[in-house]
Amino acid sequence: MHIWKNISKIPYWFFYLVYDYWIRNKLKKINESDVDLEKEEFWLQKKILHYYYKAFPYYYKGLGLTGEESLHEYPFLTKDVIRNHPEWFRCKYEHYLPIHSYSTSGSTGVPLSFRTTPNHDPVHQRMLWKIMGYKKGDRIVLINGNLLSDEKIEKKIFYNFLSKKQMPYGGYELSCLYLLEKTAEDYIRCLDELKPAFIRGYSHAIFRLAQYIQKMNKKFDFKIKGIQLTAEKAFDYQVDFIEEVFRTKVYMQYGHSEACVFAYTRADDKRYRCSPLYGHVEVVDDEGRPVKIGEIGEVVVTSYSNYAMPFIRYRTGDLAEYGGRDGSVVLLNDVQGRKQEVIYTKSKETMTQAEFVTKKAYSHMVKWRIVQYEYGKLIFRIVKGPDYGPVDEEEIKRVYERNGEFEVAFEYVEDIPLSKRGKTILIEQHLES
Repeated sequence: MHIWKNISKIPYWFFYLVYDYWIRNKLKKINESDVDLEKEEFWLQKKILHYYYKAFPYYYKGLGLTGEESLHEYPFLTKDVIRNHPEWFRCKYEHYLPIHSYSTSGSTGVPLSFRTTPNHDPVHQRMLWKIMGYKKGDRIVLINGNLLSDEKIEKKIFYNFLSKKQMPYGGYELSCLYLLEKTAEDYIRCLDELKPAFIRGYSHAIFRLAQYIQKMNKKFDFKIKGIQLTAEKAFDYQVDFIEEVFRTKVYMQYGHSEACVFAYTRADDKRYRCSPLYGHVEVVDDEGRPVKIGEIGEVVVTSYSNYAMPFIRYRTGDLAEYGGRDGSVVLLNDVQGRKQEVIYTKSKETMTQAEFVTKKAYSHMVKWRIVQYEYGKLIFRIVKGPDYGPVDEEEIKRVYERNGEFEVAFEYVEDIPLSKRGKTILIEQHLES
């Protein structure tokens, strides 16, 4: 039976490799100005919608769809629909697919389970590394939130070996779960041992590491060719600081486990470029209408490579500023994070925390979190950096209280725990949206 399971998946892998080769060749021109990939995207979109209609009959029946609709005639897919109608997402061909299952708590704390097939993220990652200047033999260190063995922690070895190949996600993983002031010197020693040409990982973890490096006045005897920030919102002050400390360029990458969007920035352009060969990207307002250039809306995506679930016009909950198009490439001026990650004014209006960032004060904190229990009242929980002082506290109060809609209080603590996956939680919201 085990042998038959593997044999049954051969047709999938054949088509996957053919598509991967085709996409790799098409990606060679994705960074050209006013690039034209309209025909290629239309072909991918037509193929996947035709497949979804055959593979997920209960989904189409439940929504009253015929399969003849154009993409923009499909209703939005929400997380609640996925949770409330699991029967809609049973695939007729699942025995022929290599399927990975995921379960995330998300920003709201309500679990979401979904499935994916191997997608075309690796070929896109290789494209991004090439842009960043990767050469064969360069070492990549991934900074993430993986757990380490007690033996390694005791020996103060905070990394694991992953692969000699390095591509596309790194050859070593350096866990940020144990990064504190008392361990910072050991983390710097680990980097000295590994001597990476590139670093990839969580924005806030790399920023904290940069703070410790600056505090200890550490200078590396090797060149870091580039840093890729992913998985978390990266603020401008963090990008500037990381580039200054590591003396290199920072690139951002935005995507999801659902395999619907691959977006990235370049050294000369901080706008996110969304690959039309990975998925279709829209930015819509609360009524589902497309926003104008410069306006902020919710990111809605359609996957071109996930055969395990029909992610069609899927509302991600992420907020982004729409930047128009560069030919076939959708541009996002900024990705602001989860729609649920908002703060509430006294009049119960919502605002994103990103609207209030103050470069000087935030750069003096090692860790911070905004906690809200009441409308218009914010608690700043802060781990002070060496340069943090009363001036920074006054700056934060001035920025947040400027319109009379917020009262700010402060709690100074020794540490703020990360999420189970090692990510930084910036807003702990106790009010219902």
